[in-house]
Amino acid sequence: MRKLFILFISIVIVSIKLSAQTDDFIPSYAFGIKQGINSSSVSFSPGIKQGTTLGYIGGLVYKYQNDMYPNGWVFGLQIELNYTQKGWTEDLDTINNSYSRKLDYIELPLITHIVIGKRPKLKYYINLGTSFAYFLSEKENIEVNNELYRREYYEKEVENYFDYSGLGELGITYNTGIGEFQAGVRYQLTFTDLFKTTSETIFENSQNQIWSFSITYFFLGNQN
Repeated sequence: MRKLFILFISIVIVSIKLSAQTDDFIPSYAFGIKQGINSSSVSFSPGIKQGTTLGYIGGLVYKYQNDMYPNGWVFGLQIELNYTQKGWTEDLDTINNSYSRKLDYIELPLITHIVIGKRPKLKYYINLGTSFAYFLSEKENIEVNNELYRREYYEKEVENYFDYSGLGELGITYNTGIGEFQAGVRYQLTFTDLFKTTSETIFENSQNQIWSFSITYFFLGNQN
């Protein structure tokens, strides 16, 4: 799945760059505030059954648009500084144990922002990029009544504080008299592990993956 995700990003970016740029587009920029919710899990190998883990995401956003192509697509850059909550909840409904862990990060996404549509107010957008995050804190909720099902990472602190991921997002933008609203759904796949692996560890991978929904309100700038 990771290879398909990277291939999709590469194809879209290359197809845009092959188009010719128009000369009559006026660059624009905007600053905004982002608020949203995460639905996160951790990709373990071997895999474990998980439930839904909800968390908060919010922060500041800067958007700069500088290229327009003949098909009406606008090409630009979006930079964010977010506080985000990730984690996972194990589905242990047949075992008298319970386990969940919530992880807090500060993250910096660097995004290629592509706007599609020629209507003056309502347009669509695609975001493709990478994100760098730093681990801040964690909260572990654990109840083990059957020691046979205790996993090796129980009561073990996160060992990798840096988180690097790829992301893709689809959404809409709507211009109003008081600013621009941007709402989208984002998928984010981490390429780094939470825990270090050795020849003695059972789990070879432990990577965050997140679906998020957010709304950003852009209130400053020279928007088109």
